[in-house]
Amino acid sequence: MAEGPRRRLQLMSILLIGLALVLVAQLTQVQVVNHQFYDDWGREQRERIIAVAAPPRGVIRDRNGCLLAGNEVMYAIEADTVYVVDVEGAAAQLAPLLHMPASQIARRLKSDAPWIQLASPVPKEVGERVAELGLQGITVCPLWVRRYPEGDLASHLLGFCNAEGRGFYGVEGFHDGLLQPKKVDRAGPVDLTSDQVPWTVAPVMLPQAGDELILSIDRTVQAVVEEELMRAVYQYQATSGTIIVMDPRTFEVLAMASLPDYAPGRYNEFYTFDRPPFDDPAVSKQYEPGSVFKVLTVAAALDSGAVTPEMTYYDQGWIEVGGVVIWNAYDMVGQHDVADILIHSLNVGAAWLSTRMGRDSFYRYVMAFGIGRPTGIDVAGEAAGQLWLPEDYEHWHDSNLGTNAFGQGLAVTPIQMIAAVATVANGGVRLRPHVVGQRIGPDGAVTAYRTVVEAQVISPETAQIVTDMMERAVEDAGRIGLEGYRIAGKSGTAQIPVPGGYDRERTITSFVGFGPLPDPQLIILVKLDRPGTSSWASETAVPAFRQLAERLFVVLGIPPDDSQMAQGAQAAVR
Repeated sequence: MAEGPRRRLQLMSILLIGLALVLVAQLTQVQVVNHQFYDDWGREQRERIIAVAAPPRGVIRDRNGCLLAGNEVMYAIEADTVYVVDVEGAAAQLAPLLHMPASQIARRLKSDAPWIQLASPVPKEVGERVAELGLQGITVCPLWVRRYPEGDLASHLLGFCNAEGRGFYGVEGFHDGLLQPKKVDRAGPVDLTSDQVPWTVAPVMLPQAGDELILSIDRTVQAVVEEELMRAVYQYQATSGTIIVMDPRTFEVLAMASLPDYAPGRYNEFYTFDRPPFDDPAVSKQYEPGSVFKVLTVAAALDSGAVTPEMTYYDQGWIEVGGVVIWNAYDMVGQHDVADILIHSLNVGAAWLSTRMGRDSFYRYVMAFGIGRPTGIDVAGEAAGQLWLPEDYEHWHDSNLGTNAFGQGLAVTPIQMIAAVATVANGGVRLRPHVVGQRIGPDGAVTAYRTVVEAQVISPETAQIVTDMMERAVEDAGRIGLEGYRIAGKSGTAQIPVPGGYDRERTITSFVGFGPLPDPQLIILVKLDRPGTSSWASETAVPAFRQLAERLFVVLGIPPDDSQMAQGAQAAVR
């Protein structure tokens, strides 16, 4: 063979061998080095996460099974624009059903987007009529929408659920994780348009509905409370108000209402407000409690041994603590015992008690009553209140020891205040307040709420002494007047802090009372903000409490004390 052809053959062989080596190297790169990458890429092309249709959100009921929050099937009208053949015809048929101009629907169907949503949600009957049209490219997708059959009843307590199925505020927000349906996603084969391959057999993986919650709330009690709160706010020209009703034996919340409120089923309409009323004032709004706080101060002083029930002091009408002079609300100069501090609501007496105790002992009891920290109630948005302690050098002053004793210079939430006084009604034991009584899982398993004991704050003996004093305070005031029922309680007329001091005209009035004694079954807190008819609790919050308690004893079937009824009848005869 000639030299030329031989060289050409050798060159061709070298080129072929080189090409083969390059191919082998590339195959090695793909098959070995980058094997995992291409394996994952291939799987992504032929498989997608296919969501199994979600079941509804868990329902919420009251303690008697009344539905407070449920679900309704509605529809979303969607379009795969590529498959819509007769755009004008489809738009003309959809327009009267969707209450949209045909021109607007046609313009959207001509969109370059492969998928659009025409309307969502639409009522069940509308969705079914659209489906009956059988329009090519138009799909009708069922979806769950949250519904509140009782309207705005217990709105703050319940909270709301948005269009994406997420809970906000109240029970909906706090227990969103439990109420959410347990969705199931699976990896499955898809075609070129990423739709599920129809002939594949899916594994049996059924999604589960969210947990059902049974609240401690009594729907009837809640309705009565909201009616009485509305009446009180209107009658006494208050800007807002809150009422809480609890069982002091268990700290179960039977009703909790605040004004202004909103409709959870139409929550989006309230976003236009300057301050949407979504936060629950019962757990999130802080205020200075005023004289109601004297119940805690008296209980602490007696339990610590700083004073005895028989001990007296001379009240000269004022007392100086930390450079600040504290005055009584009205002239009560003279010798008084500890009970008089509650009966006559003496600021000087309360400051005398706290200074006798000393700051360490006083604040130890105040914190044990739960002041300055969240109660742990299962409602979203709870605030901690505000309590400066002696170690808070920038904020606490020696005068705080005196002013805090009668509820000034510190802040509480309504749920904190009622829980603290309920501790006295419960023999000195502070429990954790709650609104959920039971949880029912998708499998029907029932989980009951377990009582949480927070602290034994005062002894049962001290609690009874303070209860007796509170009963005397109610009797001496003579403004409750519930015939046949013994009530223990304390009113509070609190000044409102403003820049540079306190508001000279407006107040926050409140009353906390429990009964019937000796075995209290209800404790009620009434709080009215800035009442216009009177700045005194005795003329606003107290009569509101009386009217509410009178109705609730009847609604709940709590009978009067026969001996009390007999004494009342004898007094009437005389």
